[in-house]
Amino acid sequence: MSRGAERLYGAVVEITNRCNFRCPHCASASGEARADEMGAGEMAKLAGDLAALGCREFTMLGGEFLLRPDWGEIGAAVKAAGMELQLITNGLLVTPEVRRRFKALDPQTVCVSFDGATRRSYRAVRGVDGFDRCRRLIAGLVDDGFRQVSAITTFSSRNLGDFDRFVEMFIDTPVVWQVQIVHRAGERFDDSLLLNDAQFAEFADRATKCLCELHGRLRLQVMDDFGYFPVNPKLAFLCQRWDGCPAGRRVVGIRANGDVLPCLSLGGGFVEDNLRRRPIAAIWRDPGSFARFRHKSDRLTGFCAKCPAAKRCKAGCTAAAISNSGSATENRFCLRRLETTRLADLR
Repeated sequence: MSRGAERLYGAVVEITNRCNFRCPHCASASGEARADEMGAGEMAKLAGDLAALGCREFTMLGGEFLLRPDWGEIGAAVKAAGMELQLITNGLLVTPEVRRRFKALDPQTVCVSFDGATRRSYRAVRGVDGFDRCRRLIAGLVDDGFRQVSAITTFSSRNLGDFDRFVEMFIDTPVVWQVQIVHRAGERFDDSLLLNDAQFAEFADRATKCLCELHGRLRLQVMDDFGYFPVNPKLAFLCQRWDGCPAGRRVVGIRANGDVLPCLSLGGGFVEDNLRRRPIAAIWRDPGSFARFRHKSDRLTGFCAKCPAAKRCKAGCTAAAISNSGSATENRFCLRRLETTRLADLR
């Protein structure tokens, strides 16, 4: 392995940018297919190349991946290459036949984006009436016996008030509820969606309460934009394996046209290369690839530079840091930072 490159663990692959939604927080501004999307043969080769690099997880999404007719063929190629398959869908195109095809692929996880706990809030975020269909789908997938069924909620100013309703919906169920914070990205993004400092604190407090008080009853999974290295000893488990943002270090994002990014949440300004110019192995092993991500700990600023956990944390999720501070080297939305500020205010 070349200097700077770690073993690739996971790839998040957009197999089409075509989508039946026009969500304002979408980092890829999905809607129309890209003009030069890779064919099934190219996707199958990519799967083999990723597996040869040691990649263990292949996350298939869009856009909405079900709008690509050969999605099942691509999924089968992933499984044949020996990787675990994760599926992320908005859910509205999942029919009983699609569920049977999902089952045949035996995915590690089926994830449904679910951004509102009421019909009104779902429509406010996603612009369509999909609440009832998504809720029924999640219940149906559980009944189908998939290894893991996840609901992914991106919290913004439009749906933060739904937090407790989501808890009521998923408590005492096998559904894994993945929560994340909206990031500034994509051509359609509206800054009014962003959480302010007080709203982030509210989100952090609610999540902390659930993690501490509902352990064993609520399968809450906080994503990489929540943390890091909290002072509260009850939350020490959150960062046991965290050693900085995995983007470009252990995880890679790939667009349907072959563009390679450290993470699909970052948007077009972070395209590293293209698979039609160089294969993924050459890009990944290049000592110069993803330099901003592989050597981020050398450039930390502000609170993050002074933090005792700096060398391990490396300013947390890069997409979150850029969104909330304008810089990859300092992350304002940090649980440890919030706790430290509150402790200082008490003195």
